[in-house]
Amino acid sequence: MTSASPIALIENAIVECLRAAPRAYTGLTVTSYAGQLDDELYSWIRTMPAAWVTFSGAPEYKRISLRSMKVRATFEVLCAQRALDENAGRLNDSTNGADVGIYKILEDNKLALVNQQLGLKIHPITPGPIRAVVKNMVNREAVVVYGQEFSTEWTESFEQEAAVPGGELQTIGMDFYLKPQHTAPGDPADKSDLITLT
Repeated sequence: MTSASPIALIENAIVECLRAAPRAYTGLTVTSYAGQLDDELYSWIRTMPAAWVTFSGAPEYKRISLRSMKVRATFEVLCAQRALDENAGRLNDSTNGADVGIYKILEDNKLALVNQQLGLKIHPITPGPIRAVVKNMVNREAVVVYGQEFSTEWTESFEQEAAVPGGELQTIGMDFYLKPQHTAPGDPADKSDLITLT
């Protein structure tokens, strides 16, 4: 990972992956979630079918060395589509983007993202639960919105030393690479130690 936010990098990469995914239909709007469902004017209805990508959270940070943490995080892809009648908005496999069913969009998104690393140093993406977000009339339109979670993991490294407020060096972290195959700074250390200066 670079110094840029890993969360932003992954979210942007998911958006690009879904945009580039081959589909039997056209017209799907893919972007990062920007509060579309909170828009009181419901302008997002005009962009359907749509898929919005958002960061759901990072429930687990696990230390793996003095300067490295493993992060497990979840992203969500929200899919929105009109429901033309009781079933069309969910079941239709039409090649017309305006008519394609929400289930088809969900399935295509899952196939596009499963096991992908998106050109980043992350664990292959794993699909997760699907939830219903909206299934009712919105601004006189029958609309369905579902969200599916996608999880991954990555490692974050922190190179800065701990210091007292005045800037005086207080602690020194040391990583030890004892095994021959562990030579690169990015490799997990075989042993780490923290020395406190007095």
